[in-house]
Order: sequence, then C-alpha cells, then structure tokens
Amino acid sequence: MSKYKIHVTVNLVDCEEETNDSPIELEDGSYQYTINESAGESIDNCEVAVLNTAYPAIRDAIARHMERMSKKKS
Repeated sequence: MSKYKIHVTVNLVDCEEETNDSPIELEDGSYQYTINESAGESIDNCEVAVLNTAYPAIRDAIARHMERMSKKKS
C-alpha cells in the first residue's frame, strides 16, 4: 500500500510589488497573492488571503495526483 506525503509552505513577507485581485500561478507551479498593507495587518484578512491563495494550489495538486493515479492504474 502506497503512502503519500503532503508538503505545504506558506510565507508572508513584506514586498513592494503591486497588489493582485486574485492569486496568480508562478512559473514553478506555486501561487502568489499580494495584498495591501491594511489586509496584511488584519488577522481575518490575512487568513482569507492565505486560504484564497491555497485553494487553487490544493486543487492543482489533487488534480495532478489523481491524473498520476489514473495513469498508474491503466
């Protein structure tokens, strides 16, 4: 029986980039969401931003995993 490792990293760092309307996918397959200062200083807004950024990353990771499983069973 196979085992699967799940690895998640979340970093919140100061930056000078423009804010985004929604998370964007980067070339390495990770997602980034740049929020404004007031959102970054609010625990509730930070939580929403992190969850909004994580959601597409989670969906993509599960889709890739399911695709590999499907190919493995073929």
